[in-house]
Amino acid sequence: MVVWHYELNTPMGPMRAAFDGRGRLRELALEGLDPRKTSPLPPKEQREAKRFLDRQIEAYLAGTLRTFTVPLDPQGTATELRIWDTVRAIPFGQSRRSADLGLWLGLDEEVVVMACAANPIALLIPAHRVILPGDGPMPKALRDLESGHGWEKP
Repeated sequence: MVVWHYELNTPMGPMRAAFDGRGRLRELALEGLDPRKTSPLPPKEQREAKRFLDRQIEAYLAGTLRTFTVPLDPQGTATELRIWDTVRAIPFGQSRRSADLGLWLGLDEEVVVMACAANPIALLIPAHRVILPGDGPMPKALRDLESGHGWEKP
């Protein structure tokens, strides 16, 4: 299957996105494009999927979008997919502790933490809503955004 890779320039900084042949987002990372992952010029449908993602990220960071509607196709283990589905169900502006998620899912907290760290689609699988031990500045900035303080790049 062909995967189309894009570099996004966002207020958060450079991001890398990858879409499958059906226009479903498979990866979104807070880093620039990996030159080893290049694609030929994508078809029009793929370019439209990328533009739709650009608009949604812009609206989210502006505080006008609470729910992303970009089709997703994250790749992971059955346990990771289950955790990511649970993370996606955490409402905008709310957060959960990783230990509480582990108890609710019947998993060790460490499994939840590792799945959040392996999250292939930043923002859209909102692992920043899970308070992890040693959280960095980006998850905190995203939680601040969702609590109404606006976007400030850390």
